[in-house]
Amino acid sequence: MTTIDNIVRSFLEGYGRALSTGDLPAIVNSWDTPALVLSDQGARMVSQAAEVEQFFAGAVEWYRTQGLAATKPSSVEIERLSERLVSVDARWCAIDMAGVERPSEHSHYILSIADDGQPRIRVAIALAIE
Repeated sequence: MTTIDNIVRSFLEGYGRALSTGDLPAIVNSWDTPALVLSDQGARMVSQAAEVEQFFAGAVEWYRTQGLAATKPSSVEIERLSERLVSVDARWCAIDMAGVERPSEHSHYILSIADDGQPRIRVAIALAIE
């Protein structure tokens, strides 16, 4: 495993913890703006960190109402695109209040490596769950 693989896997694990605990500052810090979010529902440009915070405040609450307690990456494929861009295919599992894991999301990300050496999400694509 390469250094960038380790950095990206660590990033995704931390992102999963932040999503699981509702740590909005950590979630916001995981994104670089401007960013683009693509899904079957359309495309959304994210211009400011406040937009990331607003979206995820609602998303964390929605997950809780669905009985989900945590999320973590279950399968990750990483491809370095350039010195500062990395493509990531990630499957996430959700963990319910009883501790049962189940597949929940499949996402593709383009991460940019910031000046501080940390990856941040620049493009997020929501993919269908098989």
